Amino acid sequence: MSRVTIKDIASKLGVSAATVSNALNGKAGVGKARRKNIMEIASQMGYQPNAFARNLVNQQSYAIGLIVSSISDPFYPELARGVQEKASELGYCMMLFNTNHSIKVEQNSIETLNARGVDGIILATVLQDDPNIALLEKLRIPFVLVNRLLLDPGIASSIDSVVLDNYRGGYESARHLLRMGHTRITIIAGNMKASTAILRTRGARDAMQVYGISEERYDVVDCGYVMETAYRVAKEKLKEKNIPSAFLCQGDNMALGVREAVCEAGMTIPGDIALLGFDDIEFSSVAGIELTTVSHRQYQMGSTGTELLVDKIASERQAGVTKNIVLEPELIVRKSCGFGVKGYIMP
Repeated sequence: MSRVTIKDIASKLGVSAATVSNALNGKAGVGKARRKNIMEIASQMGYQPNAFARNLVNQQSYAIGLIVSSISDPFYPELARGVQEKASELGYCMMLFNTNHSIKVEQNSIETLNARGVDGIILATVLQDDPNIALLEKLRIPFVLVNRLLLDPGIASSIDSVVLDNYRGGYESARHLLRMGHTRITIIAGNMKASTAILRTRGARDAMQVYGISEERYDVVDCGYVMETAYRVAKEKLKEKNIPSAFLCQGDNMALGVREAVCEAGMTIPGDIALLGFDDIEFSSVAGIELTTVSHRQYQMGSTGTELLVDKIASERQAGVTKNIVLEPELIVRKSCGFGVKGYIMP
């Protein structure tokens, strides 16, 4: 069976091939009703656009790049799914690159995507002062930051971004443990060179101060968002004379590492140790784990970031106009923190 062409559709409808082409490519000069009719007939006839020809005509690749810092982190697959599904809906394909927390690999990824002619890039930066932002601007590639941002407000406000309110997430997670009577808390932090960990830690510290907990009564350990590191740190903490009554983890994957260390020490969660995570990834709600955590809205973040990027590619916004979208975190209370020390909850 031969491939359905624009001429076939035009012949069936009794219109010119140019009219059909304009309708299918979203160009002006075709009325709304006629455009809809042409799209419906094209679909019924099984028309498949020639992507190569479309790219030549429009001088676009209809491809976008997604660069993440660690695809092995359970946080990122859901974000990638949000990007891929929204991109497909908008007529784009997605190319995924993993930096493994390396600035050099991130640079190489940007240069490779540029060489392949992608129309734009969605980037989860490695560092809060990422030098590759300057590279993106030099190459004049449309880009959007997701999950992580730059902490310099002068620069951050000029870059499109979709992020979680990480400060609030850090504050509310610490507040939850403090309200339950915990005062010996170990914060299992992410990469303290990344904006996410910096802001979550800042929020947690402020909550401690509000509840009158001095810095000597809690500690912060940079575990780089790595489960194995969190496991080793927790194992050592549980050997100390005054062990923590709670672990506040800035990533659910790290919480899983802490959980393993607690179980190996012959202790129970939440009976002996309270455990709180961050991200609400898939395993968090599994029976037997039931982790209290902070929802990060990864899918929404990826989907919204893609909409921003395609909007930017299409030049639908004036130059210099940026959009910074901040998603609100939600504390998801499950069983891993129990009902508080001695069964009470503070105001």
